[in-house]
Amino acid sequence: MTMVDRHTPREQIREEQMREDANEVLNKCISYAKKMMRRYGAFAPFGYRMNGDGQVALEVVRQHGMPPEPVLLLDLLNTQLRERTEKGLLLAAATASNVTMDAPSKEGFTDAVMVDVEHCKGYSMRAYVPYRITGGQWYPVFPRVVKFGMMQVHEIEPKMFRQE
Repeated sequence: MTMVDRHTPREQIREEQMREDANEVLNKCISYAKKMMRRYGAFAPFGYRMNGDGQVALEVVRQHGMPPEPVLLLDLLNTQLRERTEKGLLLAAATASNVTMDAPSKEGFTDAVMVDVEHCKGYSMRAYVPYRITGGQWYPVFPRVVKFGMMQVHEIEPKMFRQE
């Protein structure tokens, strides 16, 4: 007995494009987090958005005098992105924040980059990318090295692209 693929070729293409879009904003988040950790040893919450034309851009909260409270910044970032999605301006969006995991990863790492990714077609997921930073005592003579562990992915309920 053979399995029958219930997706039409057009649906398969749409699903592949949706996953490519989601992976693009996910990869941008991981790369930017690594850059910030190498330079500063940490990072504040940030995001990436994919506009309707497929262009990907960094999304940060630009509030002067804003306290550097990560939970508040992440909430403001989600609000900013949700406002853009409600206007139909985005295909995909992702937010990234620095978290401590409940249990160490297989590599023994307890810190992780947490990335929430959403697509306007209903795809939403959360990725945890464990990491460890070494070096950096006399930057740039001995630069920081960021080593990533195995990514863990979970489905989540959408926050930015609410399906009616």
